[in-house]
Amino acid sequence: MNICKKDQNEIKSVLLVEDDEAHAEIIRRVFEEESPEFSFNHVASINGAIKWLEFYTSLNPPLVISDYNLPDGNGLELTKGAASPEEVGFPLIILTGVGSEKLAVRTLRSGALDYVVKSNGELHQLPKIAKYVLREWDLIMERKYAENELKDFINDLDEANTQLEDFLDGVSKDLEESITSIRNFSKILQEKYADKLDEAALSDLKKVEDATERTNKLLDKLFEYVVPIYFDSSLIEIYNTKLNMLNRNDLLAKIKN
Repeated sequence: MNICKKDQNEIKSVLLVEDDEAHAEIIRRVFEEESPEFSFNHVASINGAIKWLEFYTSLNPPLVISDYNLPDGNGLELTKGAASPEEVGFPLIILTGVGSEKLAVRTLRSGALDYVVKSNGELHQLPKIAKYVLREWDLIMERKYAENELKDFINDLDEANTQLEDFLDGVSKDLEESITSIRNFSKILQEKYADKLDEAALSDLKKVEDATERTNKLLDKLFEYVVPIYFDSSLIEIYNTKLNMLNRNDLLAKIKN
């Protein structure tokens, strides 16, 4: 599922999955009176909901309010085995005619965001419940968006680190070869023309040789101390640790629920 920023993925439609026409009409009227900003849609079966979602969820995910008991299955089948709201792909509220703690726990563990018993009072509170669920959904999506941004940043940082290391390895090798060539050439000149060069020329060649040695040592220090100041690869570990903490907190929250 593509996670977008809140303002890019604002939910403006409600899909009610309810085979009881009387309940469906009550809920429709309540939404029209209390939350007219929503586009209200109604289907009477799981298959009808799946077909509707296949077409419309690709645009913007709706808020789905589904009865648990339906002619062709139960409302939790819409989650397709999910274990979290983001895996479901849309905010889901499950309605049931009879309250059950076991069903409530199962509902929340399947990725639904709320569980409502179909009393007259609760049905009239659905718009308020829906707005609360949508606020929770927004927080989940913003968190997921931040996690994805962090993952992308870590990947980019890791890739940049690898590219920098490759570049520095290449530069180091080229410089080492150049310095070695200069040093060897200086020695050759000293050995081959020692009897033809005066003391000043030999002294200059010795200075070249000494300079190459100092340059080699300075480059070693540069790559050892200066480069990490500009690019600290430990940042990758820091951000990975933060990301793992986020994932671990999600897991603990699921276990707690």
